[in-house]
Amino acid sequence: MNKKKDTKLVYAQSSDIKARTYIEYRKDMKKKAIVELEIKKWLEKKLKEELRRKDIVVEKYGGDKFLWFLRKGGITREPDFVVYINKKEKLFVEFQYADKEDLQFFDFKISKVAKKTKDGRVLHENKIFLYILKNSLRYAFIYPKWIAHYGKIGVVPAWGSRQAYRVPKEDFEKILKKDESLKPFVKDIDAKITILDFQHHLISI
Repeated sequence: MNKKKDTKLVYAQSSDIKARTYIEYRKDMKKKAIVELEIKKWLEKKLKEELRRKDIVVEKYGGDKFLWFLRKGGITREPDFVVYINKKEKLFVEFQYADKEDLQFFDFKISKVAKKTKDGRVLHENKIFLYILKNSLRYAFIYPKWIAHYGKIGVVPAWGSRQAYRVPKEDFEKILKKDESLKPFVKDIDAKITILDFQHHLISI
């Protein structure tokens, strides 16, 4: 008998999993949750600098929604963080964290940059992207308008036939900033992912 699916979740499709096994896919989702939890404190501090405001609070969007994947086999497609400004205004943060730095293009999902309307796509106004390049301790805060200006919609080979805004490396490199204060956060993330890798190694034996 099939269990009733939760309508709040987007269940993993073959196009999401691609060549990964289901266990590997679950592992990747756990890695994402680890990185997001560890980076939250740093993100709040940096947003206060970026927006030049002290009345900012960052929360993981929707509380423990990232755990739903582990419990029921689904993931959400909502923003990663919500930022409360003066306890009233909301700004949503989409977070991307990359191990690889030899990329020719930096890709952003079209739906996360612009929402679909009957008259076409309209750029999100209350959203900002945080992109971190782990190994070089560099980061950038990016607005949808910038992505739409410098990026061109094209097929991402790693995503199968899916399209995205693709920003060339030479343009993206110009907005990256080095920040040594990322180092302890990256160290903690690496330590927890090492433990996760060990756990999954035992599962595969």
